[in-house]
This record gives sequence, structure tokens and C-alpha cells, in this order.
Amino acid sequence: MLFSQCAIAQQTFSYGSFGKLSMYAPKGKPNALVLFVSGDGGWQFGVINMAKFLAAQGALVAGIDAKHFATSMARSKKDCYYPAADFEQLSMALQKKYQFESYQKPILVGYSYGATLIYGLIAQAPAGTFRGGIALGFCPDINMAKPLCKGSGLSSHILKPGKSYYLDRSEKLAAPFWVLNGVKDQTCPFNATADFLKGIGNVQLVSLPKVGHGFSIADNWLPQFRMAFQKLQVAGQPSQNAGVLKTDMPIEILEPKGATRELMFMISGDGGWTSFDRELASTFATKGIKVIGLDAQKYFWNAKTPEQTTKEVSEILTYFQEREPNINFSIMGYSFGACVIPFIANRLPEKLRKATTGLVLLSPDDQADFEIHVADMLSLGDRSEPYDVVAELKKVSLHKLCIFGFGEDSEIATKFRNTGAPVEILPGGHHFDNDYEAIAAKVISSIAIK
Repeated sequence: MLFSQCAIAQQTFSYGSFGKLSMYAPKGKPNALVLFVSGDGGWQFGVINMAKFLAAQGALVAGIDAKHFATSMARSKKDCYYPAADFEQLSMALQKKYQFESYQKPILVGYSYGATLIYGLIAQAPAGTFRGGIALGFCPDINMAKPLCKGSGLSSHILKPGKSYYLDRSEKLAAPFWVLNGVKDQTCPFNATADFLKGIGNVQLVSLPKVGHGFSIADNWLPQFRMAFQKLQVAGQPSQNAGVLKTDMPIEILEPKGATRELMFMISGDGGWTSFDRELASTFATKGIKVIGLDAQKYFWNAKTPEQTTKEVSEILTYFQEREPNINFSIMGYSFGACVIPFIANRLPEKLRKATTGLVLLSPDDQADFEIHVADMLSLGDRSEPYDVVAELKKVSLHKLCIFGFGEDSEIATKFRNTGAPVEILPGGHHFDNDYEAIAAKVISSIAIK
């Protein structure tokens, strides 16, 4: 009764490989989204009360039946599993359905099997995908027929061929990871878990002296569970750049060493300002370029217009131009961001346009919208997007450059060659094998950044 009195009655929502989700909503507007993965027995018993408790703290909670999800994963014909993408897509779908005012990185919670899975999700996903995780009853072995994909840093080895894997230690996880394990746990012995987690960056292990693997008596673990959740609610909040620039845009500023006259405005892909975008921006910063990075997932969560976006970008660029009249600007976008920057370039005030040395489109598509849609993330191709990127790029009088990965759609690259923009092909796919130096070298030489 403690939990159910404070939360709205359970709802259900079916979504892709997750099947039927058990949804628990707070009475007011949600302050967080929690994706909660059950143990291998499915969504039942203790995890239900845990989910209701989180809803009582203000979170929208999606209860995921691990048994169903594991069966769905097993149907995949790929060599490895990458569920981090499924969880990010689920997060976006739920936040659109429940009308979150702005996108929030989801908090992952898992019990037993779910605890191991969310460790794998955080290890394989780019930094910035998830706010963090809480694992209850964690050990590093997991039953699955094929391994989890390496992604951004996960490794594993076979325990039983075709049946189970051991997820290896990571040097540091990309998001905070809280582990609540019982000292009396005989399924995941506490000392073995402590040895595994020792020295891993971004991990907090909380010992529960009176708890076994079942988490049966709430008084023995609930205070620690509440504390971990409260810590994650404030984790990863964007810096406000106080005293530097006043703006509501979700930006991050990366400063080079020493003074510079070069400033790059960079717009991320629809996954947001993840480790790919941040590492690429950092590479430009090491070469003497100040970078202002815009999180497209947050900014375009609600629909914008080209005029509105240009106005807000122009205010930021003008701020720096007023302080350094001889400053040179460049504008770069990745994926979703690449699709919107031609519309910005063609609407810049004359003074800013004259100071802009070039436009760089990394992996653009030929159609764009000024709003994040779940269909975009799922590559469903069932929406008619109102903005023609190729036609708009043809109008751009600035120097322009398009870069694609070798593994990307060659027909799209051909369309952009017809705009008059140079098109370069780099090794790799949509992330260019994470070769940030190669991207930076091509950009700097092409648009004459000094």
C-alpha cells in the first residue's frame, strides 16, 4: 500500500521488441523517465513495488519484462545484440507519448538479470545516452545466445557456448552506475561483486547487510534505493555557462588553449550531444577552435522553424562577434544537425554571413524537419518531411563541404554532389570509425580554418 497510494493506476503500452510494458505514472508531471528491467522471471512480484515507489517519487516508470525482451533479442540474426539503441528509441517514444516538455535522458533500473543487462547497456552506449543506472542484485554473468555488441566500450567472453556470457570490467562507465547488493546474497555473492566493481570509474557499490537476492523486506533496502535514485536525478544536468552567455539553447562550449579567432557552431545528431559529438568537438578545440555544441535532441524535441532557430543561433554568434570583431565562424552539423544547417546559413544576418568561412555537413540526409520524431530514430521512412535539404544547399553561397562514411548510402552522396558542394568519403559508416582526427583534418583543410 505504501507505494500504490502515491501513484496513478497501472497502464500498459506495447512497443516493438519490448512487448507489453507496465507503465506507472506519477500524479503530476513526471520529473524523470525510468526504464526498469525485471529479473529473468518476468515483470512480477517485488519489481512492481519498486516501480510504484519510483512513480511516487515523481518518475514515469516503464516496467520491462526481461523474459519477453530476451526472447525478442534471441530472434535477431545479427552476430551480436545492441539493445542500447532499443532502449533509447523506447525512451523517445514514451516521452513523446506522455508529452514530456523537453527530452530527458532515461534512468535505467534493473533487478538480477536486468541489473546485468543495464550494466551492458551503459557500457556499450555512447556517453550521454543514459543518465545512469541502478542495479539491484548484480553479477556480471548473463544468459543469452549471442554476445552484446562492443559498441562504445563493452567486452565479454563466453561462459557456455550459445547459452551465457560474462560481461567484462570496463575501466570507466559513461554514466553513473549504482549497485545495491545484499551481503546475504547467495546468487550474486557480495564479495565477488565487490571485487568485480573495484576500481571501475563512475560506479558506487552500496552494501545491504540484511538483504539477500530477493529484496523482500523494504526497510532493509528502500532508504539506499531512494538515495541512489535522488543522486541520479541530478546527474548529468547540463552546465549553464553562467557568466559567459545567457541562452536557453542546450549548448556546451569547448574552449581551446589560448586565444582564438575561430569559432565553430556544431549541431549534433538526433541522438543528442553524445560522446561522438563531444569527442569530435574536443578534437577541433585541440586545434585552436572554440566549439559551441548544440544538443539537437533537446533543442528540437519540440518543433522549431528555420527562422526561429536562425534567430537563436544568430544571437549566440552575435554575442561572440561583439567581443571579437575579427572572429571567423564556421557551421557544422552531424546527421540530423547536418540537415538543418543549410536553412540556418541562408537566413543569417549579413554581418554574420560575411564572417562565416564555411558550412560542413557530416552524413546529411536529403530531407529534414525541425523536430525530433521517433520515426526518424526507427528509420521507418513513413513521414513526409517538409524541408528539402538538397534544394536548400544549392542556395548556399558560402563555401560548403559534405562528408559521408564509406558504408553509407551512395545515392544520397550523389544527390549532394549535384549541389555543387565537394563531397568527401571517409572510411567507416555513419560514425566514420570514430576517426575524429580524419574528420577534423578534412574540414580544416577544406574551409580554410586558420
